[in-house]
Amino acid sequence: MRGTSSTSLREVTQRFEQLLRGDDVVLGTVAADLFGIADAIDSSNQLVRTLSDGGRPAEVKESVVCSLFEGKVGPVALELTLEVVRRRWSEQEDVLDALEQLGVEALLEQASREDALGAVEEELFQVSRLIEDSGELSGALDDARGTPGRREGIITRLLEGRAHPLTVALAARGVERRSDLKPARRLLAFAEIASARRRRLLAVVASARPLAPEQLDRLGSILAGIYGREVQINTELDEDVVGGLRIEVGDDLYDATVLARLAQARTRLVA
Repeated sequence: MRGTSSTSLREVTQRFEQLLRGDDVVLGTVAADLFGIADAIDSSNQLVRTLSDGGRPAEVKESVVCSLFEGKVGPVALELTLEVVRRRWSEQEDVLDALEQLGVEALLEQASREDALGAVEEELFQVSRLIEDSGELSGALDDARGTPGRREGIITRLLEGRAHPLTVALAARGVERRSDLKPARRLLAFAEIASARRRRLLAVVASARPLAPEQLDRLGSILAGIYGREVQINTELDEDVVGGLRIEVGDDLYDATVLARLAQARTRLVA
């Protein structure tokens, strides 16, 4: 999110952190409520427009939320939803994205309390790569004709007993909701949120051959110097990466492969 939405999300997240301090807060229930609220709003274009309309009085939007969800979801999820609709958002979809991200944050906070946040982050990355590398799996999870329940069932059967239960829950959510992002990219986004909770950035490093530990340490130091914070490096092998590395850190791409340099040289010659 950018601009107004970025500010609104930061404010809502701060309120989220305050609400989760209560000992009686069941994080899994909060997440399920927030996902359900997002899906219910998403089912009606008119409802999305109403709750994302910056020109509509906050009191009107709050009244709509209360009439729909009060007594049907827990008090934490309801309060967070009210916090979301009170604020201004740059795009209609940002309201839905904010509610979903709060649900994801709730599950990741549970992982943190179980001392499993690092493991969940790594598993989300690996599942993202698994989907990306399998045309059959990617096609099944991106099939517009498939129902959310079917997509959720596919990923749940694949991961149950092989990954942390919170990873399974997050992966199921990642493939269940339709959005502009492909399922693999949505799970990578969830991994990036986990990395941010660990006060780290997530870097995806592709190379033709496995990198030695000393190479990874040096690369980590270089990236930490660039971004001013620790960087979690996840590696993948890609035979198309010849004689170099392709590094993705958020929206930043550092492509230092032979093929990339040849393409750049070709572009300069044509120009």
